[in-house]
Amino acid sequence: KYAPPVGTPPGSDDEEDSGGLPDDPFADIDCEAAPLVNWANFGEGFLIQNCNGCHAASTPERYGAPEHATFDTADEVWAQRSSVLYVAGGEDPSMPPNGGTTDVQRMKLAIWLECGTAGE
Repeated sequence: KYAPPVGTPPGSDDEEDSGGLPDDPFADIDCEAAPLVNWANFGEGFLIQNCNGCHAASTPERYGAPEHATFDTADEVWAQRSSVLYVAGGEDPSMPPNGGTTDVQRMKLAIWLECGTAGE
């Protein structure tokens, strides 16, 4: 079984703080110039395709995903956005464990979680 990283990523004060992660290639996103990225036009589809095989509440086999790491709603993702960015963003993400996300998808994820609004 694969067990994903658990806990708050290094450099964050709590799970609701998404800034200041070390080695975060998206830390300097210009949110004013960034395209609109939200749950409806990106987040929900990204999570369904890449995360909810292990991180949906209804998933029968979570393959070691912690019970608190459930991503069925925008609010659930947003509450853990630092951790999500830490493991699924950047140039060499550890999630999903078999890879498969593109640079564009990871950039959109970062824009949504760095520049967006909770719940959207």
